[in-house]
Amino acid sequence: MLPKNDNQKKFLDALKFNSLVVAEGSAGTGKTLVSCWHGAKKLHYGDIRKVVLLRAYQPLAGRTIGFMPGTAEEKLKPYYQQMLDYFEDYLGKGTTEIHLKQGTIELCSLETVRGRSWDDAIIIVDESQNLFVPEIQALVTRLGSSCQMIFCGDNSGLQTDIKNGMDGLTYLHQIIEKYNIPDTASIMFNRDDICRSDITRNFVIAFEDELIAESKGTAIISKADMDKQHKKGR
Repeated sequence: MLPKNDNQKKFLDALKFNSLVVAEGSAGTGKTLVSCWHGAKKLHYGDIRKVVLLRAYQPLAGRTIGFMPGTAEEKLKPYYQQMLDYFEDYLGKGTTEIHLKQGTIELCSLETVRGRSWDDAIIIVDESQNLFVPEIQALVTRLGSSCQMIFCGDNSGLQTDIKNGMDGLTYLHQIIEKYNIPDTASIMFNRDDICRSDITRNFVIAFEDELIAESKGTAIISKADMDKQHKKGR
């Protein structure tokens, strides 16, 4: 796995030496991809017993297709598909499906986290900017022996669905910094690290600049109006 920029290299180095790693920043910088390939590699070589995938999934702008039939895994799978795609890229589709059936790749819902304890595992938490503070508190206290937890998120304001109060990712940063928690690392990605595509990079830069413009009253649409749209949905 070759890094595409300096921050991806820092991220990979952090994953070698820390039990808890936070990868935060702009969309399209490879945070989730690197995390999933790291987990897939460790699983493939038998360095860990299982990978646990968690996602702070939220309906986009309040939209939802409603009740989804099937088992818990079948209900979760559409929300976790991008993470599973990365595992399939590394392990192959057939091997990934075998791991899912054996439980060595687990799709875990946030509702079931409390009371769990993970050992000899890598836990990848995606979209973590949408976590609430109690969810962060529950997650980081699930870590057992030979365990690693990776948080991926974008706290720029573009991706979060938490509109009131402190989100869990910000809280985690502040807890780690205030109490100097050892065996942790944080990597901050920025617009210069975007490698998904040029058009993604151009749009992310435009959207991030609009956040600055909003504070000056010159944005195309105000944050208050966007929040109203999000709340109302269709």
